[in-house]
Amino acid sequence: MQSPGDKYDLAEEDLKSFTRSSIRTKVMLTLLEGGKTAGDLERIMDSRASTILHSIKSLMEGNLVEKRRQEYVLTSIGRVQALMLNDLVNTIVTLNEHRDFWLSHDMSAIPLELQKKIGMLSNGEIVRDSPETPLKSLEYFINTISQSKEIMGVSPVVVTGYDQALAEAANSGCRVEIILTNPVLTAMLPEMKKLLNELLKGENFKLFYIEGDVKIAFTVTESFLNLGLCRLDGSYDLGMDLIYKGQKAVEWGRMLYEHYRLQSRRLKEA
Repeated sequence: MQSPGDKYDLAEEDLKSFTRSSIRTKVMLTLLEGGKTAGDLERIMDSRASTILHSIKSLMEGNLVEKRRQEYVLTSIGRVQALMLNDLVNTIVTLNEHRDFWLSHDMSAIPLELQKKIGMLSNGEIVRDSPETPLKSLEYFINTISQSKEIMGVSPVVVTGYDQALAEAANSGCRVEIILTNPVLTAMLPEMKKLLNELLKGENFKLFYIEGDVKIAFTVTESFLNLGLCRLDGSYDLGMDLIYKGQKAVEWGRMLYEHYRLQSRRLKEA
């Protein structure tokens, strides 16, 4: 079995060719969008034609790019490498965008496969509570879901106002699916049992419970993802959420929800 070091040795020349030349990398990423003429690449990349053509020649020698009529296109191997480069670039951009958040929070609750796809999250916004606005994240959440048609989420903590907001959404016709940890469900039942049973009779409200320690809270709708994590000391950070909008963020959030739903059991009566 090859060690990571052995595998690197096999790929070293190809890896160095990209790190040595940003133009080569940009050409491949641009060609992911489709075939381009030399003039197209010069205009899109805002680089000199001679520099671009030199990089294209190198890519063609490596069988990563070929010329079809007047356009340069990725070969089958080139396309696979370009897709991997694109994922790597997106991942670095996502992590650097809110580097302090990721460094100060526990990412272990995000499954490995979705950590690999974290580049699907882009242009995130941090919503943070402060002494002057202690309920800012909750207010943002309530205002946003009030306009949603579909809500799916996981919660390992009891948050005042969260349950009522979801109940109002379900009663207004929104499809709601929520996964709670056993301790949260137990804490909510004394005051919420009657309301939960009323909601569970409807077709658009589903409640699940999950065993074990869950170190993530998130809500995904048809248009946005609201993500919260535990701090490195294990305490949940109630005062800071990451908000991502757009189809890719929603897709990533739905995959995360499905990961936890498969570990959960549905509650049909409180």
